[in-house]
Amino acid sequence: MSRLLRISSIVLGFVVAIAPVARAAIVYTSDSNVADFTGLVSSYATFSNYSGGDVAPPFTPTSTEIKNNGFRVYAGGTLTGLPGSDWILATFTSPTSNVLIFPNIDHFGAGFDGYQYTIEGSNDLTAWTPLFDALTAVGAGEPFTLGTFTGTAPSTVNNVLTPGAGPAGTVGYEAQFSFGTAYKYYAFGASTLAVNSGNADQELSAVGAVGTVPEPGSMLLLGTSLLVLGAGVRRKVFRR
Repeated sequence: MSRLLRISSIVLGFVVAIAPVARAAIVYTSDSNVADFTGLVSSYATFSNYSGGDVAPPFTPTSTEIKNNGFRVYAGGTLTGLPGSDWILATFTSPTSNVLIFPNIDHFGAGFDGYQYTIEGSNDLTAWTPLFDALTAVGAGEPFTLGTFTGTAPSTVNNVLTPGAGPAGTVGYEAQFSFGTAYKYYAFGASTLAVNSGNADQELSAVGAVGTVPEPGSMLLLGTSLLVLGAGVRRKVFRR
């Protein structure tokens, strides 16, 4: 029995030790090659419900277009179920919970510009779930990091420019998010940070769906596997 208790303690200790991985801090990168990010994308959302930018709606970016043109969209409209009148709609062909945001930076050197958006998710274009809002940015100059926020933090932010350079801005500050629920529709408004900075334009070049990233559920599955392993050892101990 004492051997069983030691095994159980080791298993539980291991689960506790790895649990913080699921709540890891944002990872910041400095990769100026946009292809390293477009290469992660399996499909791009179609932009609509906007009136400003380099291309008319609806617009579906491509990896080649992002690299060569870096077109941007901004100046959203109204959406049922959401307050205000400045929401850009990004629609996927099927729901996804893992998305990669490609902001368009036209005020490089200003802390708000890489974090100008707030995100809401929906599967029926009526009921929306708040997912993310940037409240503050940190730093006296480039590169800026995300300060306070509400909702789910991005797992990674590439806080440098990654041309495609468009007619009025440059792709950069790519941010990857993993949400607990998959959504077909994502609405992008101006973040609290952008509004407070006097530049409420959520300029975007693309929103892409990416492969699954590690989530807290993965840690639970691993912990369960270890407990099953411990149970197997227990049976062997009792048979001796």
